[in-house]
Parts: sequence; C-alpha cells; structure tokens
Amino acid sequence: MKQSEIRQTIVQLVHGNLRYCTPNDPICVKQVEKLGDHANKGKEGYTIQSAEEVLDDIITDLKSLQNQVSITASFNSAQL
Repeated sequence: MKQSEIRQTIVQLVHGNLRYCTPNDPICVKQVEKLGDHANKGKEGYTIQSAEEVLDDIITDLKSLQNQVSITASFNSAQL
C-alpha cells in the first residue's frame, strides 16, 4: 500500500466509525426510523453507540489495518 492509500484508509475508518456516535448523523436518524423509536427521534444526543464504544472500534480497525500493511509489506519484500 502506498502512503497516500494508508492515510486515506485511516481517514475513512475513523470517519465511518465516528458516524455511529455523532448525533443527527443520517445513520443514527435512519436507525431511529427503522426501529420506530419515535420517543428518541430528533432528541439531541441520540446515537447508536457511545463515544467509548466507537473508540474501541477505531482502535480495533486501526490495528487490523496495521497488520494488513505489515503483511503486505512483508509479502512485497519477499518477492524481490
């Protein structure tokens, strides 16, 4: 993976995960509608996950990316 691809993937992982703990993000609003949870619809601060849960997910995803990058780098160097 090129450096620019790694940076872009990091941004996508973090942004994608943050959506689940961002009030009024379309993904949270759609979940409220899907569940028919009209009591929470439009409430300030309603999210699918807490910030702590999202942080755990971001760390897990970044560690997975780190492993993927390491494996790819090892594979590429072995082919030289």
